[in-house]
Amino acid sequence: MFFTPVQESDARMLTQLTLKEPGQYSIRTLLHSHIGRNAALLVFTALLLLGSMVISGTHSAAFAANPGYGNSCAWYRVSRGDTLGGIARNHRTTVWTLAQVNGIRNVNLIIVGQELCIPYHSGSTGGGSYSGGGASGLLSNGVVRWYDYYALEWSNRNEVVSMLRQAAYRYGLPANLLLAIAWQESGWYQHVIARDGGIGVMQLMPYTATGINYGTGIRRDPYHLWDNINLGATYLRWLWNGFHGNVYKVISGYNEGGWNVQHRGIFNWRYVNSVLYLMRVY
Repeated sequence: MFFTPVQESDARMLTQLTLKEPGQYSIRTLLHSHIGRNAALLVFTALLLLGSMVISGTHSAAFAANPGYGNSCAWYRVSRGDTLGGIARNHRTTVWTLAQVNGIRNVNLIIVGQELCIPYHSGSTGGGSYSGGGASGLLSNGVVRWYDYYALEWSNRNEVVSMLRQAAYRYGLPANLLLAIAWQESGWYQHVIARDGGIGVMQLMPYTATGINYGTGIRRDPYHLWDNINLGATYLRWLWNGFHGNVYKVISGYNEGGWNVQHRGIFNWRYVNSVLYLMRVY
């Protein structure tokens, strides 16, 4: 990109500025007149202001959150109804830690859609995940623990979506069915436990996960992302077989339980319709 003075009454005035990158400029020819110097000054002023704007924007983005020395960020998007206290409890941290890390001055004011940095110790990570120090959510007899926050794995949404698609292919299920149910259940977050005890991405209850483990003979830990998705996909495959691919009953069975749907019919149509809508989206 070149900036050249419009008037060139004197060849000695010719000034050519080359914009290499924001904030880096070089003068190609020397100025030999007072007018040329003034023109150059104006151009330099404009470019310096532009460079300042670019640098300021980058600075703001880079330092919007500071997880602290040796820590990294797991990002959480604020949803309607969230409070900073609730987010802190779900992620085993404190309101004041979240406020300090994210530069929040008013702890009673967070914005829907805002991305919050949840700090975690980088030394416990592998491939962007935090596994709670490698703790297991299973007892020695294979029973799944309740509310075992220390066993929860961290993950990002890209990892979740990729694994959901892999599981759909592996279990012969529609990918949009897994994506929709996982979003409906957890918003594609692994590192959450619902008030009723539902764990992670597909919100498996501990007794449901324990039953699936006994049924398959495989001990999977729902507090770990890949195991959680495999457990949820296994359950969906069983429902799919049991209801002969009737997607309405499969969706309802995941929420209400297959036995209830078989003996009482579908009674939570709000859940079913929401998942059907998400399936069309995905």
